[in-house]
Amino acid sequence: MKESKCEHCGFWTNGHLENCNYCGKRLNDRHLSEIEEREKIEFRGMPLLKIDPDTPFIRKGFLYVLRFIQLIFFSIISMVAAMASSTVH
Repeated sequence: MKESKCEHCGFWTNGHLENCNYCGKRLNDRHLSEIEEREKIEFRGMPLLKIDPDTPFIRKGFLYVLRFIQLIFFSIISMVAAMASSTVH
């Protein structure tokens, strides 16, 4: 059984629980809040064009073509970065 010490009240409690048995506050609050802050800041995925399902057919086709061009551009940049990093070693 995993036990963890509550940051708020100082008692040991079951570490698999989300909240402390004694004071009711969230366990590992500092650690979890730091993870949440990092997730807000970190870059997640490529910034592709957003295509709304309600857009007209012609405009949606044009946006798909632009998104394809974006993907080609990102892949070229990635290849150049990989080639540049491989020449350094």
